[in-house]
Amino acid sequence: MKKITILFFIILISGLFYGQDKTVTKYIRRNANTPEAQADLEAMNTAFKKMREMGCEKGLAWYYQGAIHNIPKVINGKNVLCPQYQTINDKLWAWSDCTHNGTQNASLNFLLWHRLYTWYLEKIVRELSGKKDFALPYWNYGSVEVTDNIMAEQTRNKTGSLYEAARYSILNDGKPILADQVQAIQLALNELKTNPSFAGDYGFSKKLEGSPHGYMHNLIGGGYASPKETYYNQIYQTNMSGLMANVPSAGFDPIFWLHHSMVDRIWESWDVSAYGQRPTLEQLKANPWPYEFIAPNGDHVTYTMEEVYNIVFNLDYKYDNLLYEPKSPVLVASNESKLKSGIPFQEKEKIIWEQKVGKTLGETAFTHKVTSKLAKSTNKVFKAEANSKIILNLDVVVYKEPQDYYTVYLHYPGKEDQYVGVMTFFGVAHDHGMEENHAVGEDGIKLNFSYYISDDLSNSANDFEIIIKKTGVGDAKVTLEKISVAKVN
Repeated sequence: MKKITILFFIILISGLFYGQDKTVTKYIRRNANTPEAQADLEAMNTAFKKMREMGCEKGLAWYYQGAIHNIPKVINGKNVLCPQYQTINDKLWAWSDCTHNGTQNASLNFLLWHRLYTWYLEKIVRELSGKKDFALPYWNYGSVEVTDNIMAEQTRNKTGSLYEAARYSILNDGKPILADQVQAIQLALNELKTNPSFAGDYGFSKKLEGSPHGYMHNLIGGGYASPKETYYNQIYQTNMSGLMANVPSAGFDPIFWLHHSMVDRIWESWDVSAYGQRPTLEQLKANPWPYEFIAPNGDHVTYTMEEVYNIVFNLDYKYDNLLYEPKSPVLVASNESKLKSGIPFQEKEKIIWEQKVGKTLGETAFTHKVTSKLAKSTNKVFKAEANSKIILNLDVVVYKEPQDYYTVYLHYPGKEDQYVGVMTFFGVAHDHGMEENHAVGEDGIKLNFSYYISDDLSNSANDFEIIIKKTGVGDAKVTLEKISVAKVN
């Protein structure tokens, strides 16, 4: 009995350590719609009140912290919120550092940079609120519990400092995310669960960035509202979509932080699962990004990639439960929480087949039939080796940022449609300079969407179909230029 007690004690103590067992877990991030999280939301409200009262040049100010994520290159009219800033030439230290520019470096650093960004906001709130055990709550959207799909009450209180008027009206009215939207989130979360890679166009990081990350940005900012909604965007100082639907204004909406705490939780859930993988330090050093933040005392903090790697995989917080293992106590030791070996970032892609399409995706579902010869070649490669990585590539062209999303399925005769993924377009305008009224060339903006489909393919040489369904009322034209299927080594 004594040996069992000692063993249990060792397991419990080891469970208090994070990642590589170097950092003691001090803080617990909780579901924003639970009673346990209300004190943290109140602390956040207290801190943001002080942050909003600070001059925008102060590093702890609401405006400064939002601008670290991004800021419009030009403000419409005299900037009433920050007289010191009018154009991008006026930006202050660390402003516009977020990983939204469509490059390989940005994609690899997306989750890591946002993890540190929210981590520093957490520290600032502890300091300004006086709540020393504050941890950033998360919005558990996509839950089977209806109450979880309602935006936290504190963020909807018009007299509080966490309120923002320029949001999807049903959310600010305290109504849950609509059922079909919840289903879209759930499908994306379920598909992410079994993704076998961190990096690459089909990997976990890029897919999470698309949905539910980008999906929720557009949803909260009213991009998927029907009928269409417009708001006064106080950061741009003009009527348009809400703060969260635009990269340069997203970080100024306090719900941004609860959203990104959830994004981080999704990553953490996958990372400690059997599927989770991590980039190597060498890959990060080969694809660097600026990591610059403001400490609670106002100091400027800059990290090397080595320091970033050490922090993001040795955090001082845990989540109250994990998305893919909801019944597992978060403080129980697990072999899966050990540092995973890195994966090759530059993977080789071998095309199995490709076909030009050249069709605009309309209101009715688009169906592309993969006929006998191509279906057989796909199946041959699929069966050639165990755990083969088969990728579906969709090459599309847009001329402005679509306010719709497109769901992709595989369909075999006599079987239910297999969800593959979704095309979302949050950040496209920002990534390609369309926000500043730059002319888009006659060839448009070329985008690639890649999906891991090994777990969706049927072990059959029969014909199958690729189906793409549009959701939304936007008028932006999306042209499907090419479809290809490839094997990734």
